[in-house]
Amino acid sequence: MDVIKIKAMREQLSDEQARLTKFVERSQLAAADIKIEHTEDEGDLATISHDRDVLYNLHEGAFTRLQAIRAAIESIDHGEYGACVQCEEEISERRLEAVPWTTLCIRCQEGSETQMASLSMARAGQGDEPEF
Repeated sequence: MDVIKIKAMREQLSDEQARLTKFVERSQLAAADIKIEHTEDEGDLATISHDRDVLYNLHEGAFTRLQAIRAAIESIDHGEYGACVQCEEEISERRLEAVPWTTLCIRCQEGSETQMASLSMARAGQGDEPEF
């Protein structure tokens, strides 16, 4: 990837970092607003619990992406941007344009997802039975 495209990518990542930082701050404020009321109404308690769960999941997803974006900016600053952290091959420019914070080439990403799916199935008892 040429210097001009890397500079544009860094700017895009910085903009996304600023947007997500504001989102995380707002979600923390919203979480503080959701208080458990002294109520015996199961409907109210369920709504409060649901709101907290949704907010927590949104916050965690944004925070995880924010960490990946920060790491991508750091890799640009160190001249390491665009190299797959597993196989060390160059990540395709199209992939970086689609997911600029990625650290894996498409081949390694697919392998990682396949491995994660296999682990999930094994934990759920859906994988192959171990031979003893």
